Amino acid sequence: MESAAVILMGGKSSRMGRDKAALPLDGQDFLTRLVARFQEKFDRIYVSGPGRLPDLRPGQGPLAGLETVFVRTGAERIFLTAVDLPFADPVLAQLLLDGLEGKDACLIRRDSGKLEPLFAAYCRSCLPHVQACLDEGCRAMGALLDRLDCRILEERDLPDFDLDRLLLNVNTPADYHRAEKISNSSLQ
Repeated sequence: MESAAVILMGGKSSRMGRDKAALPLDGQDFLTRLVARFQEKFDRIYVSGPGRLPDLRPGQGPLAGLETVFVRTGAERIFLTAVDLPFADPVLAQLLLDGLEGKDACLIRRDSGKLEPLFAAYCRSCLPHVQACLDEGCRAMGALLDRLDCRILEERDLPDFDLDRLLLNVNTPADYHRAEKISNSSLQ
């Protein structure tokens, strides 16, 4: 089955103060870096956001991006990641896609109990639920997950992956500085 990765762009980057997709890391901006990484493992890469694959419902957050990808591409299964996860791992992404097996979604639950809906695999079967949430004015990924049949992979069951690094979400200048330090230490 064809695999598609979706990189979500959008948001106002208000905490960062500038476009996160354009932040440089190891000589590439975040978006270029993620596209290159995911092209190694995925048949198709879609970039959801302004100027790329524009949302059917602009300004409605990640749910609108998820809706747009399923409606506009015909993809049956997608892996969703956010542009502000510069260390996102396509091998772990494929593991999540493989975990779908008859479920609407497959995602990671961190040891803290936090779910990772913006680094997760989704089937087209979730589309009516995505649309229902948006129609009701609910933009929260958690509200969507409550409606889906999800497979949850526990952090403790993924010992081969450094999730603190792979799921580092860069939202603020301090987060960006941390990402630069991590990147510099991995180059040595």
